[in-house]
Amino acid sequence: MASLYVKDDAPAFSDLDQKKTEMTDKLKLREDERLAQIDQRREEKESTEAKDENTKYFTENFRSLKNEIEAKLVECEKIPKTKLGEYFENVSLNISKLQKFLADSTLYLPKYEIRQAQETISKLQNELSEMKEKMVPKKKFAFKSKKKTAAKAPEKPIEVAPAPTVTKVIELNECNFADKNNEELTKSSDELNNKDVSLARLNHCTVKLFGAPSAIHINKLQDCTILCGPVSGSVFIDNCVDCKFVLACQQLRIHHTTKTHFYIHVTSRAIIEDCNTVEFAPYNLEYPNLDSHYEVSGLNKARNSWDDVDDFNWLASDAKSPNWNILDVNKRVTTWK
Repeated sequence: MASLYVKDDAPAFSDLDQKKTEMTDKLKLREDERLAQIDQRREEKESTEAKDENTKYFTENFRSLKNEIEAKLVECEKIPKTKLGEYFENVSLNISKLQKFLADSTLYLPKYEIRQAQETISKLQNELSEMKEKMVPKKKFAFKSKKKTAAKAPEKPIEVAPAPTVTKVIELNECNFADKNNEELTKSSDELNNKDVSLARLNHCTVKLFGAPSAIHINKLQDCTILCGPVSGSVFIDNCVDCKFVLACQQLRIHHTTKTHFYIHVTSRAIIEDCNTVEFAPYNLEYPNLDSHYEVSGLNKARNSWDDVDDFNWLASDAKSPNWNILDVNKRVTTWK
């Protein structure tokens, strides 16, 4: 009977040990999951705190730089006219630095913060342009009067037609093309470097900007090709259709544009708003002195976010916006003329 008792109880002890082992494993698994969740929450908290800290750092420094620029714009009225050119160039350089600071910070900034900063920069650029127009003497055309020769006074006064007036005077340092059709338009580095460029109301034109501008403003282009060297600051594009842009810049912002291809080198995320059927490819322009123009612009050639596009009209974070795409390799232009 004793041997029979031992034989019958042996499996019972084995089952009990197995159940204990399973229970221990389950408890250990739950504990591991709990600890993993704690670690995850801690990492998320640290990430959020770091992001908030970075945003706070950006906001404080951006405000400080903005205030300095605004103060310089106010002080310009006290600057001697002979030194205004150099003074305005310095203000423009400070605005470019502000643009670069924003471009370097976009990876961790909320969209609304980026939008507000860009609007602030655009406002500063407009204020600088207005102040230039107010303070810098404009060159107007005038005819020198000839010396009067002795002659009898006419019986009736001779009616002289009034001289034609110049409806729009362009400042000597302004660099732009506007209201052109079916033309090839070119500017060199001597005309472009550290200058603001404006392109407006062009149709069926090819524009070659082989230099390093400080900023470019583009509005109402149709069926145009724009080839541009590295821009130290921002490029703003609005209301363009059926165009090709080959650009390198710190920041690129595109509004109300459709059916357009962008070959870009951009060191921050390109931003589109109210756009559709726009496609992107990497910058592939080549021309003499391109490397030296990169040095002038200060752009980092090794950093290109050409395929990282932010659509301000697309709020879903888990899906790509349908308003833009990567341009198919087989459809890309490889050589620009």
